[in-house]
Amino acid sequence: MELEEIQRIIKTVVKDYLEAQDNYLDITSETVLFGDNTVLDSIGLVNIVIDLESTFLDKGYEISLTSDVAMSRRQSPFRNISTLADFIYEQLNEQ
Repeated sequence: MELEEIQRIIKTVVKDYLEAQDNYLDITSETVLFGDNTVLDSIGLVNIVIDLESTFLDKGYEISLTSDVAMSRRQSPFRNISTLADFIYEQLNEQ
């Protein structure tokens, strides 16, 4: 799967979640998911993680966004959509 497709999936999942919360924002690859100035609260981030894992599984790809690898990184893969897409891309290429 191409990196651009992964970013598109993440943007769609985040946008759908936010719109369900009546929050209509322009979602880009630099949209912050974790840390300062985030568009999500902690519950939102958990929901996004679950939705992303389910979406990729429906497409035939098993990913784990809460693995020890994700949690032990010096820089969180959840900083923004781009860094999360890079992390997922790495996981898919290891399979």
